[in-house]
Amino acid sequence: MRFDTIAFSVGIAGTLLVSNLQGATILPANDGLAATVLVDPVITNSVQPATTPAEANAIRMIDLRSGTTCKAAKPDASAKTFRYAPIGADCAGSPELSKIAYWRASDDGTLIMADSSGDTVLRFAPGDGVLYESVYPPTALITIVPAKS
Repeated sequence: MRFDTIAFSVGIAGTLLVSNLQGATILPANDGLAATVLVDPVITNSVQPATTPAEANAIRMIDLRSGTTCKAAKPDASAKTFRYAPIGADCAGSPELSKIAYWRASDDGTLIMADSSGDTVLRFAPGDGVLYESVYPPTALITIVPAKS
């Protein structure tokens, strides 16, 4: 019987403690119909956005053969002429990605990447579950996904 009393008392104390820690207190209004919520009015700006604008417009290229992954600015889909591709030094570990100097989008939605002489080195088609999948050359296994970080 003593164990039952102690367990019941601990249960009641725990319930009261948890209910006091759960959030804002709701007090009944004078008329008994509405309620007032007491909330701390201090704004701290401590919550950071999930992605910055630069990250929202970034892609990650993944060479599945070499394991190389590198981040770059997302190419402009409306650009139909070759533009400089801002590929970083971290792409140097991939034989295919290290050749990229320029890229452009085509009318059919593919992404074409060229070397410094303007020769096509990679061609990507819109992917299923990824932004793009490599289709040329057939030996390349490269995917392009949104950059998360």
